[in-house]
Amino acid sequence: MDILVTINSKYRYYLAVMLKSLLINNPNTKVDVYVMHSSLTEDDFVFLNNHKLNDCLTYHFIKVENDLFKDAPVVERYPFEIYYRIFSGFYLPDHLERILYLDPDIIINKSLTELYNMDFEGNYFIACTHIKKILHRLNQLRLNMSKDHVYVNTGVMLLNLNELRKNINKTEIYNFIELNKKKLLLPDQDIISALYGDKVKVVDTLKYNLSDRLITLNNVKINSEKIDQEWVNNNNFIIHFIGKNKPWKANYRGILKEYYDKYTI
Repeated sequence: MDILVTINSKYRYYLAVMLKSLLINNPNTKVDVYVMHSSLTEDDFVFLNNHKLNDCLTYHFIKVENDLFKDAPVVERYPFEIYYRIFSGFYLPDHLERILYLDPDIIINKSLTELYNMDFEGNYFIACTHIKKILHRLNQLRLNMSKDHVYVNTGVMLLNLNELRKNINKTEIYNFIELNKKKLLLPDQDIISALYGDKVKVVDTLKYNLSDRLITLNNVKINSEKIDQEWVNNNNFIIHFIGKNKPWKANYRGILKEYYDKYTI
């Protein structure tokens, strides 16, 4: 299983926790983790290697020069690293045909074999969406998206590297950024959704990209199956601590903290 992550030093601990959960729930699986970065140090490399759960995991560190993104919008919560997944096909080894991108603020709850081996059906990405019709329409208007484009959450994405290498156009992306700089709220999600949202195979968000916010929204619906910890144990594969509601913070609110605590190092 090939995994892609994009981090700086602030997220090295959370990455180690996420990978521990992945290895425990995918036993006897060889995992190659490709770490795209611009600023990790030798101390970061040592930390990550010292906190590997076992020898099934191998790190491959790929340094990216940020000159490539000098015209891209960056704010504190969204550093240059958010763009790496868009261009990852140009940096990863040519023999890789697919790779699973995961944010570091994730916990793997079950085997990822089914997701990892899923048929792309010609799409560039397999991912989830977190928004409903009203917000989807607003995003279409904000980004001038076609109606058939999906607005994706980019925290969990299976990348079809063969198709991305053939079809991702850097000039098209930079032109889009230049034209929409003032409109971009979540830059990587906006770019992928606006330009390639018709090349996304959508999978079940509650199974593969569950957050406390999604649980709250689901549980207020009339006649919906209520999500509690028993439901999570039985049905969920990936938990994603989206936004500022992180389980390692004192002000965390939700039912998913115990899943993070199980894997702390």
